[in-house]
Amino acid sequence: MADSGEMRSEKVLVLANALEKLRTHSGLTADRVRADRTGISAPLLTLAATQRYADVHALDLPDAAVALVGECVRDDLSQSQRIVADIILALGVLEETLRAAGIDPHITRALYQLDLGRRRETLLNHWHPLHAAVSVTPQAAPSDRYLRGTTELAALRELAYQLTRRDTYSVGAKNVVRTDPGPRPELSSSGRVVVIGGAVMDATFRTKHLPAPETSSEALGFSLAPGGKGLTQAVAAARLGLRTSLIAAVATDSFGDKIVEYLEQENVDTSLLKRVPGADTPFTGVFQQQLGDSIAVNWRNDKQIHLDAGDVFKHRKELQECDAVLLTFEVPRDTLEDTLALVHDDAGKRPVVIVTPGQPYPDDEVSADTLAQIDYLVAHAWELESFVGQDADFDPDSVARTLLAYGVKTLCLLVRGGCNAYSRPLRDVLRIAAPPAIYKESAVARDAFCAALAARLIDTKYEFSDKVAHWAAAAMSCAASDFPRRNSLPTRRRIEDLLEGLQT
Repeated sequence: MADSGEMRSEKVLVLANALEKLRTHSGLTADRVRADRTGISAPLLTLAATQRYADVHALDLPDAAVALVGECVRDDLSQSQRIVADIILALGVLEETLRAAGIDPHITRALYQLDLGRRRETLLNHWHPLHAAVSVTPQAAPSDRYLRGTTELAALRELAYQLTRRDTYSVGAKNVVRTDPGPRPELSSSGRVVVIGGAVMDATFRTKHLPAPETSSEALGFSLAPGGKGLTQAVAAARLGLRTSLIAAVATDSFGDKIVEYLEQENVDTSLLKRVPGADTPFTGVFQQQLGDSIAVNWRNDKQIHLDAGDVFKHRKELQECDAVLLTFEVPRDTLEDTLALVHDDAGKRPVVIVTPGQPYPDDEVSADTLAQIDYLVAHAWELESFVGQDADFDPDSVARTLLAYGVKTLCLLVRGGCNAYSRPLRDVLRIAAPPAIYKESAVARDAFCAALAARLIDTKYEFSDKVAHWAAAAMSCAASDFPRRNSLPTRRRIEDLLEGLQT
């Protein structure tokens, strides 16, 4: 939630006033916006985020405005405010959720009636069941007067703030002009990528503050969705137009089926997955704070769910013939080492190898021979502490030199949303500052970087340069900028839009 100064900004107040007027009668609909002759909806239509949404999704402005508001209500508002804004504006964002939770269809229809008074009456009469249906514990139901004069206004002002935040920080929103820009460069790719790593379910709690020991706190939001570094990098690569396959172990339980379904929806090839019957899907519990900081607890269930070298070896043809292999430490160390050796069997033609060392192996570091087979190691500083002596202070430059001496071709050290790249032979460090974003690096930002690095290396015939690093860092910034949307992994167009906006 915004602080009081941000909530009182002129832009927020003007947009909130427009939303208050648009809640009347039938609520916010594209037809009403389209027929508006009084200019009520102008603050919404002139948002750069609305215009970008229209461009990206090939919609006219009224349809884009309503879709953007609905997406913002769904993804950015918390607890009761999501319910209140959805019903008062008659958006229907929660309609299917309420029906699936068993809310009577007559009640659901009344919630989105053409008359605002009927919507309010139904909301108040069913306050607690509606909150229970979307897994929210509410305060006591407000009076009709308090709902009109306080609760609704607070929800709409928060919605206005979130919309203006997207106007400023949503990728590509800045300086958008809805004119025909002429031909754009081709943004698809024929590259082939194989990702090897984990596929789990993420249980994510959005919270303002982490609770102190022996206390509890209320979450601002909760989501249950497929995750894991391997899965996320595969989806990120597919978003960039790469033909992508994932090699991972996935249970055959209901959660495993959801993982496979999600991958297929994101155009990731699932034919190389190892399905494990009778096993439970691994979970990661993520606590995500408002500006993107997060902590996580992993339950890998690695006794049931794991990839061994044989699982990878059966796909040796796909690995040796692809353009890039993305590999994470989510697989056992022996599997990592054997996979890298397999990729290097044909020294004449092999894919570029990008490795993510999170989480570091707790029992031992990887061998020097294995490090020498890594083209790009994309790491956070804390993941490299095993390469520092017990009595030595951590010095990123010193660690980088050590890894390059072991044989790593390039170390991409992610720092404050940017990248410090060290390459052999080490001369100067390539320091790429992060493009501006309101949020700190999000949980999927590194995965976006790895996929973008692979895509750009394929595009440039594997020639690493500052332009390649800038493009990958821009992808990382895209993922951070769109936090906390449900899926903030960028497309090529979104990355290009961000870079174009920075040049103007």
